Amino acid sequence: MEKENYFTTFMIILVIPWSLQATTSLTGTKKKDPIKDCTREMKNKSEMCQNTTQIQAPLVNQTVTAKPKLTEFQIDAHKTISISKDDLNDLLDVYMAKLAENAATIQDKENEISQLQSRDKSDDDQLKKYQELSETCKTQNISFTATLAERDEQIKSLESKTSTYGARLKRKQHLLGLYKKQNESDAATISELKARVKALEYRLRERKDDLLADWEAATNSCLPYGKSAGIHLIQLPDFRPFLVPCDGLTAAGAGWTVIQRRFDGSVNFYRNWVEYRNGFGKLNGEFFIGLEKLHRLTTFQAHELYISLRLFNGTRRFALYDDFIIGSEKEGYEMKLLGNFHGNASDAMRTHDKMKFSTYDRDHDEFTHINCAEYHHGAWWYDFCSRSNLNGKYFKKQMDNEQGIFWDRWYSFKSLKSVQMLIRPKNAHNN
Repeated sequence: MEKENYFTTFMIILVIPWSLQATTSLTGTKKKDPIKDCTREMKNKSEMCQNTTQIQAPLVNQTVTAKPKLTEFQIDAHKTISISKDDLNDLLDVYMAKLAENAATIQDKENEISQLQSRDKSDDDQLKKYQELSETCKTQNISFTATLAERDEQIKSLESKTSTYGARLKRKQHLLGLYKKQNESDAATISELKARVKALEYRLRERKDDLLADWEAATNSCLPYGKSAGIHLIQLPDFRPFLVPCDGLTAAGAGWTVIQRRFDGSVNFYRNWVEYRNGFGKLNGEFFIGLEKLHRLTTFQAHELYISLRLFNGTRRFALYDDFIIGSEKEGYEMKLLGNFHGNASDAMRTHDKMKFSTYDRDHDEFTHINCAEYHHGAWWYDFCSRSNLNGKYFKKQMDNEQGIFWDRWYSFKSLKSVQMLIRPKNAHNN
């Protein structure tokens, strides 16, 4: 295409001067000599143009046919082409049409270029928008990433809590199952207890009748009940009636009132002053009658004291004191009188005669630097502590321990298996 354009341009440059020359030769009045040779320069080169000699025919009555004018073009030193004016004009028309077509094509290309430039500008705008959107997306992505990390931490925390709550729930469900089983067991126990309560109510009504009868026939000692064992009502002047266990089946005879009993360790005897004053335990089990009741009984009438001892090897011993009186609370429930000793046990109670009663919260012993009740883990009429400690700690087997239940003439702390203290009015010998 490029070579064709150059050739067309070259032809136009050659054709235009030739057309002007041809026009001049046709319209001029002077004619050149056809035989004469002409020489002209063309592109700085000598070109000889020779016309063949033609015989001019007379013009009268003769029609002359014009031959086309030929133009010669020397391509190079060896090639020369000849072309007529009409052909040249046709060729020019062809190349002018080509030029017009190329101009239209160029215009179309320019339009396309303009559209592409407009599109490129639009693309630049779009790219700028896309870049702005990309920056916005990056910012949002950073924000969303941080939010996502925070949510991940929250999810992990919630998963941890869920795991913890799941474990707790399983534990609660397990406990619930245990409670259900326990509830079923308790329901059976409750039914059994209801049956026992009904039986006890029946027995209580019977016992109430017995108590009413005892109330009407209340005495001030167990002597009237003779050689029998049971719980009876005692009535003393200026004091409320109270129940006592009576034992008439001892080796010492009938009519004894039990004031203390130890045999299995089911009751804790390491108690304070108020509890020893009021009494504690069960009348048909381990118990202590209470210092105030003991004071009322022994001051209402003279009593004797009988102590039954049993060793872990089965050996039994007893100690009997024929005159036993306990003072009031103001006097510290002092052992005011003990009387003479009889029995096959040692006279271990003698060192406690004329001593006040001591508990861990009320120290009446003779020691100033220790509390004998704390040292012997009990409560008693301690002096310089003790040779007997019948309210001490109960041991299931024989122990040599100062806190145990002991009674010994050689200051041994060998614990006893069981002990019982009883009192009876002295006038029982007269009956």
